[in-house]
Amino acid sequence: MQLSNKIIDSSKSVIMVNICLALLPVFSFLMQYIFSKEAGTEQILFHHSTVMIVDWIFIPFNFWVISTIDWKHGGKIYLIVIVSVILNIATHAFWQYYRVDPGHMITKSGIFLPAGWVHLTFSILETILLLAFVFCRKSGAPRIKLVTIFATLYFLTMGISGFMIHHRITLSDAIVVVSGLFFVLIYPHLHRSKGRSSN
Repeated sequence: MQLSNKIIDSSKSVIMVNICLALLPVFSFLMQYIFSKEAGTEQILFHHSTVMIVDWIFIPFNFWVISTIDWKHGGKIYLIVIVSVILNIATHAFWQYYRVDPGHMITKSGIFLPAGWVHLTFSILETILLLAFVFCRKSGAPRIKLVTIFATLYFLTMGISGFMIHHRITLSDAIVVVSGLFFVLIYPHLHRSKGRSSN
């Protein structure tokens, strides 16, 4: 009886974590909206298709991705956290330096607004989950195909959204889309092939 109660409690905890992660895009949007309204940039936010449309893909992605990650790889996940922080800070700094953001996160004069800090934090968390899904994948997890579909959809729509916002393909968007699709769709097959050849 105690064992079954522990299993039930454990499954409840996992569901709660899934729900909290699934709500991250909602929280990110609400905070960006509140800060944008205070700054008078909410109309720019409403025309930012990545925030308004693409980021919502992370609701189902975040809900299912936890079950596909092998959390025993503590060293790898620690490295993923560091890489995610560096990559996202560098990307946002690139946007700031080259005045790439339309204006609700970073002003045209290069000032980082509170909505930008929210987006940076959200981007770091999502990058951690995406990289953990790629590099710490649990073999045989039942939701891998489903999570792969949402990850692929995210990178494709992000590329389209970036083009719509800037009316051109920016270097940062191109790098994220190409590398994202490579690691989500191609890398797992290369990794499996390498594993089979070494056996």
